[in-house]
Order: sequence, then structure tokens, then C-alpha cells
Amino acid sequence: MKKFVLSLITPLVISASAWGAVRWEVGLGAGLRTIKDETLRSTYGQGFVYTPYVNYRVSRTLWVGLEYEGGFVKKARIGIFQEESRLAVEGVQAYVLYGKEKGAIRPFVKVGAGSFHFEMDIDSPYVQAYNFASSDISILFGAGLKVMLSRKLFLSGELKYTALWADPFDDLVDLGGLRLLLGVGIQI
Repeated sequence: MKKFVLSLITPLVISASAWGAVRWEVGLGAGLRTIKDETLRSTYGQGFVYTPYVNYRVSRTLWVGLEYEGGFVKKARIGIFQEESRLAVEGVQAYVLYGKEKGAIRPFVKVGAGSFHFEMDIDSPYVQAYNFASSDISILFGAGLKVMLSRKLFLSGELKYTALWADPFDDLVDLGGLRLLLGVGIQI
């Protein structure tokens, strides 16, 4: 998944400087991710995520973007026999971002969809090992601020919600949740 995202972003970044008039943003965000499902949240807790992204300016206030979300891997002991388990979630999201383009502080909102891959592994000597892996489409809503440090360099803060449902072992759970992200980016 990481190689796929890098192969998409790299040509865009390299060619962006040659196009001159086209405006691109490239950045990296990182922060806290929650899980909406109460049982999974109490077992695995919250976690860290990182989000490299690239945005393409369509108009004065409208951008389209692509973002990778990774880094959420949590381990916990579960069940009566306290077996080792691992939960991992990663994905790619495409979105439309609407934001103010003037001034040092630039608020924005974004809406989009993504494809997420999640894995849950349980290592048990008592029962045949349980491994669950699946992919699903999600939706996202976010809002935040960009603080321009110079004409091209900016810091960002974002609060984003992603809805994501999984059906491990015939039990529907909500792996979606909030993300509180801080980041840095550059306009090309």
C-alpha cells in the first residue's frame, strides 16, 4: 500500500514544478486516531497515525486531494486465556477540499471517500489461529486551519471523522473514528 501511494505522489511532485502555473500542495500530517466501537476502543485504545498527502488546486477556493493514512497498529491481550492479538488499519482517501486562499490563517473543510484495509490477528494455542483481513470503502468529513509561515510553507491542524465498518467473525464493528492531526506542508 505504501509503495502504491508513493508511486502516485512522486510523479505529481516532480512534474508540478515544470507546470509553473499549476498549484500543488504536498504535506505530512500526524496525530491521534480513535476507534468508535466501544469494545475495540477499550481493548486497543487510541493510536498514532501519519498522513502524507498531495492536493491539486482546481479553482481559487477548491482543491482535490489524495491522502494515505497509516501507522495504526495496536496489540493487546484478549479473551479468557489472554491471547496475543493485533489490529492494523491503513487506507487511501480521495477528497474535495474547500478553503479560503487569502491571509495567514486559512480555514478549510473537506469531504471524500477512501479505501481502507484492516487486519485482526489472534494468536491462540487453544484454538486454531484467527486471522481476519478485509477492505472496505469509507467516507470522511474534516475541517481545519492552515497557518502560512511564508508564501509557500504552512502548518496545519485538522479534525477529521472517517466512517469504516468491518465484519470480523460475523460481528459488525465500527472501526471509524476521529483523527486529530497536526502537520506541515509546502505549496509548489
